[in-house]
Amino acid sequence: MSDPDTRPVLARIVAAHLGVGTDGAKLEPGLQTGFTRAIRRAAMPFATLSPQVAEVTVMGEARLKDALDALPEHGLTAAMEDEDGRRGLIALDHPLVDALIEVQATGHVEDSDQPPRKVTRIDEALCRDFIDLILGSFAQETADLEGRDWPDRMRYGSNIADRVQLNLLMPDRGYRLLRTSVTLGGRKTGAVVLLLPCDPALGRRWALAAPRAEAPVDWSAQMLSALGAAPMTLDAVLMRVTLPLGEVEALGEGDMLPFDHSDLSTVTLEDETAHVFARGALGQLSGKRAVRLGGDEAAPVAVPDAASAPTATAMTPVSQLAPMEMGGQGIAAPPPIVPGPNVPGLDMAGPDMAGLGGLPPGPAMGGNAPAPMDGFDPNAPMGGFDPNAAMGDAAPAAAKGDFDPNAAIG
Repeated sequence: MSDPDTRPVLARIVAAHLGVGTDGAKLEPGLQTGFTRAIRRAAMPFATLSPQVAEVTVMGEARLKDALDALPEHGLTAAMEDEDGRRGLIALDHPLVDALIEVQATGHVEDSDQPPRKVTRIDEALCRDFIDLILGSFAQETADLEGRDWPDRMRYGSNIADRVQLNLLMPDRGYRLLRTSVTLGGRKTGAVVLLLPCDPALGRRWALAAPRAEAPVDWSAQMLSALGAAPMTLDAVLMRVTLPLGEVEALGEGDMLPFDHSDLSTVTLEDETAHVFARGALGQLSGKRAVRLGGDEAAPVAVPDAASAPTATAMTPVSQLAPMEMGGQGIAAPPPIVPGPNVPGLDMAGPDMAGLGGLPPGPAMGGNAPAPMDGFDPNAPMGGFDPNAAMGDAAPAAAKGDFDPNAAIG
């Protein structure tokens, strides 16, 4: 059980038993974001660096040999420690070391690439501030990551000139390995590697110290109380009329828009956007107009009940109708028809129809003649009527003298 390869397995078993989350997949997004922001913040004091950071690769629970394979072949490799002596590594590729030296010496990054060379003490001194800024910013960016099992703050130690010494300086334990490619000044590109020591005890400490998540606060009541005093304009709308544009343009002073009584049965309270907040009816209160709020739907127009409607009856003759009042003025029924007086001497006989001869009977006229009247004889004498009798009390006409139609004129 002393095989170094079995230690990560045991660490995972113990961490799972203690309820400490060590899932690297959950930590990976936070590590990527934190490392990217830390590099950008570290470059802010250096003019014209403007780092462009590529995607960060994260390897959880990496072994020491994995870290050695990920380190750049040339450049600065430095050890770092926390306050309890836990060690880690940070490495800058040689183009990045040259860019940091050039920007502090000349104010900008040179276009030409220098061949790899051994890092001197001066190079280390010029790069140390940049590395410390990366470590400090990374600690701030990842301070609130859930399940964090690496030290809170790592500090720059010293440059490791001989990489053979890494097997002696660094314990073979679990690490979290972060690697990315950075371009400084738009001209020089190289790798940045960060190796963080993992300690399950740190994960347990974080789990115990982390505050429990509180229930979400319902902010709706606070929002309503904050906005309750805000003024709001409501319009009481009686009716709306849709007219063609031409008629609207032709409206002038004195024109009227008709509406009926049903338009007053429903009033809507609306805001400036025509959103309906309430419905009601128009009324009066204390001598002033008022709106009585009702339900969500408009009050329906009263419709007479079918049972209360008058039923149809048989038609009554006009002579039996009672006097009818129209507009408060009585109109009596029409008087009965009275036959006229019998006038003696009035000749009611017509011409003799027998002399017409040859006139076809009624049916021969296309069937348009009226049907014969049974018992009626048009040629029968009209009783005791004397056409030459005197006409009542009327005086006879005066004599005209003898009239000769053949007499000569003149």
